[in-house]
Amino acid sequence: MTVVTAKDGLGLPLLDRESAAEAGPGQTDKLVRQVRSGALWTGASTMILRISNIVLMAVVARIVSPDELGIFALAITVHAVLVSVAELGVASAIARTDIDIDKIAPTVVTISVATSMFLGCMMALGAGPLAAFLGSPQAEEPLRILAISVALIGPFAVPGAQLQRAFRQDLLFRANIISFAPAGIALVFIALSGDGAAAFAWSRVVGQVVAGGIMLICVGKTYLPGFNKTYLRPLMQFGIPLALANILSQVLLNLDYVFVGRMMTPADVGIYMMAFNVCMWSTAVIGAMLNGIVLPAFSSVSRDGGSVNEALNQAVRTVALVAMPIAVFTAVFSTPLVTTIYGDQWSAAGPVLAILSLYGVVSVIGLLFANIIISTGQTKVLFLVQVAALAVLVPALYVGIHLGGLVGIGIAHIIVVSVVTLPVYLAALRKATGAKLSHVTSAVARPILFALLAGFAAWLTTIPFEMDLPKLIIGGLTGAVVYLAGTFRLWAGTFARGSKRESPSAAPIRKGVNEHG
Repeated sequence: MTVVTAKDGLGLPLLDRESAAEAGPGQTDKLVRQVRSGALWTGASTMILRISNIVLMAVVARIVSPDELGIFALAITVHAVLVSVAELGVASAIARTDIDIDKIAPTVVTISVATSMFLGCMMALGAGPLAAFLGSPQAEEPLRILAISVALIGPFAVPGAQLQRAFRQDLLFRANIISFAPAGIALVFIALSGDGAAAFAWSRVVGQVVAGGIMLICVGKTYLPGFNKTYLRPLMQFGIPLALANILSQVLLNLDYVFVGRMMTPADVGIYMMAFNVCMWSTAVIGAMLNGIVLPAFSSVSRDGGSVNEALNQAVRTVALVAMPIAVFTAVFSTPLVTTIYGDQWSAAGPVLAILSLYGVVSVIGLLFANIIISTGQTKVLFLVQVAALAVLVPALYVGIHLGGLVGIGIAHIIVVSVVTLPVYLAALRKATGAKLSHVTSAVARPILFALLAGFAAWLTTIPFEMDLPKLIIGGLTGAVVYLAGTFRLWAGTFARGSKRESPSAAPIRKGVNEHG
């Protein structure tokens, strides 16, 4: 029987050391194996799904027009904002391995379902006015369809968090892979009928229903709605700052679509969305891994008295090793990449992508920092970070779009995330974990250096080629050889460290109390 011996700073029930060892990955060697397995499953799942989505989009981009994609982009902006708050952030408490979820899960289910259903209904009822505000009345139908997706967030929130907590990314992998086929079929079939914006919306709903149903079937223990007022206030104190931070984060990510929609055309929105999606490839590849692994892993390190500084250094290095070469490659070969995959009608996205590629790599590092901060329970910090960033981004976007159009918007994003978001995250990390800036700079220095060298070598070797496809192939192979040659020891060290069993010399430093109090 689990015995609760303590509560965290907000009043959520903590597992004691003995119970934690029995209920989850209490020992470091077991935690390392689970994190490594979960990371591999998440990475494989994300990579396969990303490639599959690129192939699918390469087909659909030749069916739909930039206008139709732009209309969907405006609708998905509202969807993204509401989804970020659909369960009030409380489901993230389930993923914390130091929390006794049997105590809080029924209350979390009730909050999640009630909130998401309410927001979904409000979105459906307000679809017309929302579409008018976005500057595209045609977005009304996609908004009503996506309201279904918002309502479905609540029923699937706790099962998803349970799988995340248990590092069962293999089950999430199966759910995503199985759901891809019906979602893709719906997208192509409806797009061929002539309504591209609605096709994207229905595809999102179909995929969510299938994946969520599989999670409900596969989760080890199902929690029904319930209510315990003892944990209502602690859950709100944990979740609401996180939900507000998520809202602002989505506003930061999607505010540019609103600016383009109101000040330019739906076709411009579509072009910008195409460029932005490609620039976020590094975030798409790594982001799911970070969201699925970092929160339970770092909360376990904290719970077991491990070295958060060492874990931070390894995490930043791993993210940089993957994200840096993707960003440099997309910057160097932006236009050939877009036209080869999606067709000549999207060539205007190339110059925008060249700028936004830097934003992609900086944002994924910010995502890592955000997840680490959540693992410490300091969710209010995220809200303050987003407030500061939003206050700077609004005037920056206005100036950027007037001076440089779509390219100016990309520059505005880079300035804000580099000058405001990352520095504040670093300050918050230092306060919460004692981490030093040197741990971050030392982790990213070598990946940045060799990614730049690889990009230069790739560009130099492709000068004689005029056709896009040979440029991508030759440049990609050249860059990969240069980058792997320069970072081989880092890759080998990362995997060797992940596969090594804990020994007295390799074990993280133990302390009588965890590193943040």
